[in-house]
Amino acid sequence: MLIFEMIVGFIIAIIIYNVIHHFFITRPIDIGNKETINVLDDFIHHLSENLDNTLKIVEKNNNSVVWGRNIYDYEYILKYNNHFSEEYLRININSLIKTFNDSKKFNHDVVVTDFFIRDNLIHIDLAYLLNSATYEYVLDMKKVDK
Repeated sequence: MLIFEMIVGFIIAIIIYNVIHHFFITRPIDIGNKETINVLDDFIHHLSENLDNTLKIVEKNNNSVVWGRNIYDYEYILKYNNHFSEEYLRININSLIKTFNDSKKFNHDVVVTDFFIRDNLIHIDLAYLLNSATYEYVLDMKKVDK
């Protein structure tokens, strides 16, 4: 009888752990990722409009797979018309980010953590500073750039 009670107790403990994990870890991360994707997609849409609708999203990658969960940083790979120089794009993106963040449309800021052009594709990493882990990630990336 004692073994049966231990097995039932163990099963109940696993169920309680999974319920708590779902509501306090998994669900908030999923909500944060959904909000981040909405904000960053909106930013990319505004950037494309600012560049005469010449940007098309080729691929979008969640960098939290690499850097750890709860980091709200995404890599966007964008196809663009070749008539833009890298410097022009960099200035335009930085200007639009400043405008985007100053508008206070969203509660947190968007930050570029990486930007380069390869094979006529723009690779841009955007972080949405939704939590302290993402903020610390951005600070660490700035240290790496120095």
